[in-house]
Amino acid sequence: MRRIRSSLTGSGFAILIVTGVNLFLLLCMCVLLTSYRPLRHGVVISPASSHFIIPNYDRSLSHIITVAPGETPRFFLEDTEISGGMDGVENLLSEWDSPTPAHVTVIIVCDEAVAVGSIQQLVDKILSHGFTCAFFGRPASDE
Repeated sequence: MRRIRSSLTGSGFAILIVTGVNLFLLLCMCVLLTSYRPLRHGVVISPASSHFIIPNYDRSLSHIITVAPGETPRFFLEDTEISGGMDGVENLLSEWDSPTPAHVTVIIVCDEAVAVGSIQQLVDKILSHGFTCAFFGRPASDE
């Protein structure tokens, strides 16, 4: 029988180094695989934090103005037509009295057929009185 002998001398240290590196890589993989946060791609969207707290909801602080399309647009406050067109809206906004007008929200509901200039005039009038302006939107249908 023949004995096999290694002609390499001092190879034990290199094997220990390679084994140590492999164990370290295995430990890193185990830590990554058991991480509580998965990998994420794209943009992370989170709600904005706010210091504003609504103590109670006061329905008198929100108004809905509907704009109907036409040669001269017609304006409705909730379910009643505002007479006088844009001047009637101006008079109506002047009547609303609030100690803090920024808390009053005016929601604008309008059709696609309403001219952008009319909407912009309405928004300018609302903002010039210090009220907050919002738009009501409806998603487009596939039909």
